[in-house]
Amino acid sequence: MRAFFLALFWAGACFGQFPADAVILETSERGETLLLAGQERDLDVPREPASTFKAVIAWAALDRGLVKDVEAPLPGAEGENLRMALQKSLNPPFDLLAVELGGDVLGKYAGRSGLIQGEIPARWMEGKEKEARHGADLMTTIRLEHQVAVAWMTGRPPWDGPAGQKLQEALLWKGAGKPIRAKTGTFGGSVWVTGYGPGKAVTVWLPGGVPRRPEALKIFFSRWEIPVPAS
Repeated sequence: MRAFFLALFWAGACFGQFPADAVILETSERGETLLLAGQERDLDVPREPASTFKAVIAWAALDRGLVKDVEAPLPGAEGENLRMALQKSLNPPFDLLAVELGGDVLGKYAGRSGLIQGEIPARWMEGKEKEARHGADLMTTIRLEHQVAVAWMTGRPPWDGPAGQKLQEALLWKGAGKPIRAKTGTFGGSVWVTGYGPGKAVTVWLPGGVPRRPEALKIFFSRWEIPVPAS
């Protein structure tokens, strides 16, 4: 983040617009960051990345050539492609990819992603292959998730190059009507939507489970004044 402004005046003006337990960060293309909901102390609490980690699995798979075309059917995704598997946050295809990549390789990509707090433990995936879909025991923070979204927006992500460009294609929500790229995640008490679109990057975090995913999506897409796209 190039600048961080704790916009208390904005939060006061928007009181009641967002759920009281939400944490929402928004950064403009100019680098100005507003905390629209929540407290600054919320930003560095370790939390499970949930299915936002699937973007790391997708990046590694694209970079290693396990997936070559984001629009081609993806094994284990019941005919869906990588883009829709990410949008729907399907578990089986990312379980398969994580196992094929292996913990050592995937751990290196996780370490380079900027998403994970601290060092990646050795054998972090051993015996937890199906938990890799949500990062197993790896942790992130709201600040880190948002910094990655801002890096996507500004064209300076750690996952640059051909694989990074394909990942950006895969993260596009085509039904939005605007070029908005985002990833959701719901696990371990965290509900995430993080990404970027015209003029801004936005990260929404809510406590809870799957029932709050539509609520988080509604908040996220409302920042561009559009309804949640149909899957």
